[in-house]
Amino acid sequence: MTDDDATNASLITASSLLRESSERLADGAETDTDTVPHLLAEAARRYDAVARKLSADDTETAATLAVGRSTTAALALQQRALDELDCGWSWTDGTDGPYLGDMAEYDEDGLSEEWTARAIEAARAALDADPGDPLVPLHLGHALCWSGDRDGAVAAYAEALRRDPGDHVARDSLAELGELGELGELGELSEEVPEEDDFDGTESPDRYAFALVREDARISNSEWSSTARVFGSVDAARRDADETLKSCDNGGFDPEDLPTMLKLTLEIHRPGQLITRFPVEPLDASFLIDWSGLGLPEGEPLDPPLPPGRPVRIDGETSFHGGLR
Repeated sequence: MTDDDATNASLITASSLLRESSERLADGAETDTDTVPHLLAEAARRYDAVARKLSADDTETAATLAVGRSTTAALALQQRALDELDCGWSWTDGTDGPYLGDMAEYDEDGLSEEWTARAIEAARAALDADPGDPLVPLHLGHALCWSGDRDGAVAAYAEALRRDPGDHVARDSLAELGELGELGELGELSEEVPEEDDFDGTESPDRYAFALVREDARISNSEWSSTARVFGSVDAARRDADETLKSCDNGGFDPEDLPTMLKLTLEIHRPGQLITRFPVEPLDASFLIDWSGLGLPEGEPLDPPLPPGRPVRIDGETSFHGGLR
């Protein structure tokens, strides 16, 4: 992992650009055809700048670059499927992936072939750079499923489940391909893929320790939207939660009504350990948080630390590194 503050800032900023791209695509890329490509191009530029000055022995940062580039390529393919091909497949992390061979149905002129090849190449490079990351096999599975490579998609989704048994998107995608329950008969994939009951959501499956701020916001009388941001330290997560409430104060919210409009939770994840969750509430008649009563681990380092800018696949969703607040 690099100790260069400028490099870390570039990686975190790139991750923030990917987060914004993902959120815009989830909201409907067809209404925003120019912004997402611009955001992805800027993220790619930052990854390239870091790569040019990366030392040969910094394998941790090289892996973060590879995962970031795979995410960039996956989002670029998704954007083109939505904008240029009018594909009904949403390809957001919280829903199913594409149907097998959707490219042949929606892309008779091959407009997405180049982007599909890039997504597959970037995902395979990231698999080599980081054999344990659970996000990359999902990228690969979606791109191969889109292209019509059933065997490759099955292998990729199965690998995603081995790395994170709680990833319901990978599990649903395997079920759609008719392979759920037959995973022990997949040739080279002889190792049994974990059952859904093997992971109940109480332990963190990730290899790194990090803090996560989960934000649930009311968007209608009956619907809530949920986002999550990851941080390398508890202090950074606290600052993010403070800034979120500060923005509500500036937006004219009444503190008494805030619990019905916004819910914040700070989570601490450590590899293979129980996830610690702290519901975050503002003090009465203010938008300040009383952190002293929550029992947070003050000054305790999170080890092994999450590399700066590394996206995290958790609870069947991709959470990106929080911004530089």
